[in-house]
Amino acid sequence: MFGTDFREGSRKAAGEAELAAARAEGFHAGVDHAHREAQGQLAGLTGQLARSAERLFAQEAARTAAVEEHAAHVAIATAKALAGAALAEKPLAALEGAVRECLSHARTAPHLVLRVHESMVEAAEELVRKLAAEHGFAGKLIVLGQSDIVPGDGRIEWAEGGFVLDSQQLTALVEQAVARVFGHGQP
Repeated sequence: MFGTDFREGSRKAAGEAELAAARAEGFHAGVDHAHREAQGQLAGLTGQLARSAERLFAQEAARTAAVEEHAAHVAIATAKALAGAALAEKPLAALEGAVRECLSHARTAPHLVLRVHESMVEAAEELVRKLAAEHGFAGKLIVLGQSDIVPGDGRIEWAEGGFVLDSQQLTALVEQAVARVFGHGQP
């Protein structure tokens, strides 16, 4: 009887040990499974977070580009307004700078022709005479009025060259540059 109890006790102990081992193995398998599942969920959430961040960065970049484009157009509009005010106050200011530059290159030219808007001929003649005297220009000065030239613009010509001051062309070039930078025209 003692031997049977002992064998039965041994089997019972072995069964309990096997059960404990199986429980431990099941527990570890469950922990491993839960760990893998948590890692998968974390990877999925990290991916979603990365995609959301990319969308936010793209939206912010688009907003920044729109603000920069708007600022460029505001700057152009402001420059046009200031240029218009400056032209109204000093209609020959830009031409004066251009004539000064041309006289420094054409000091020995036999003649200098300045074409301006017909309403500015007298003022332009006075300006050109003054600048020619300052620069020692001894050639013939000719100022011609033309209705197709915008007030403040002009053309300066001499034997070896010439110069055109065209505010509309300059404005178009600035607008083209802005369009190239931002990929399209004005809003």
